[in-house]
Amino acid sequence: MGKKPLQSETERFKQILIEAYQRGELSANITAKDMVQELVHQLKPIFKGNNHK
Repeated sequence: MGKKPLQSETERFKQILIEAYQRGELSANITAKDMVQELVHQLKPIFKGNNHK
């Protein structure tokens, strides 16, 4: 049962990356910086629980 949340996070991570890639393919004017900033914004909730600061 412990693997279920990890699988869920992995699937979410993969989906975010796929969507970002597809947006990059469709938009000729998106910069790498914009794409990375968008990815960071979307991925933050996934990794927030792993941040032990």
